[in-house]
Amino acid sequence: MIKKLSLSTALAVATVAMGAFTQAAEAALFNFSYTLENGDVFSGMLEGEVQGDNDTVFVSALTMPMFNGSPHPDIPFLVSLTTRFGGSSAPPTVSFSGTLMDFCANDEPNCTGDEGILFDTVVQFLGGPIVGTGVAAGFVSEPYNPANWSLTPKSVPEPLTILGAGAAIGFGTAFKRKLAQKEVKQG
Repeated sequence: MIKKLSLSTALAVATVAMGAFTQAAEAALFNFSYTLENGDVFSGMLEGEVQGDNDTVFVSALTMPMFNGSPHPDIPFLVSLTTRFGGSSAPPTVSFSGTLMDFCANDEPNCTGDEGILFDTVVQFLGGPIVGTGVAAGFVSEPYNPANWSLTPKSVPEPLTILGAGAAIGFGTAFKRKLAQKEVKQG
């Protein structure tokens, strides 16, 4: 004979079972911002892959660029400065710590347009670590300061997590109905 479970036990079992099937994935979206020496802020969202050191992110896209909270012209072309000026191929790269920055986003391929932002702590083609902006952000070129950099994962629930929560709610509802029917028959 099968022993009947209480509603709380059934929900606990369902939650544990669904938890076993959900695993955290590397975040693919990141919010970033950089505060320039004059207090202006360049920000937006990066898409990329966190690397094994859990600090480095290979960037595949920059979306929603903002300058001081206002929309900035699109800068869809990405290149690493190692690739652009160093001669060898490398992915556009940023880091959570801000210590490894090899990234240019621009309105033209190969970082040759008037709009964009670049971070260079690797090639140092102007003699030291720099940050630079395009015309819409004041055409700034200044020493790069990692303390002014912020990169945070953007929280996006995984489809399997949403499915697991839905299944747990479904199981809970079904068990609750069954329990109510049992109480009506006994009452």
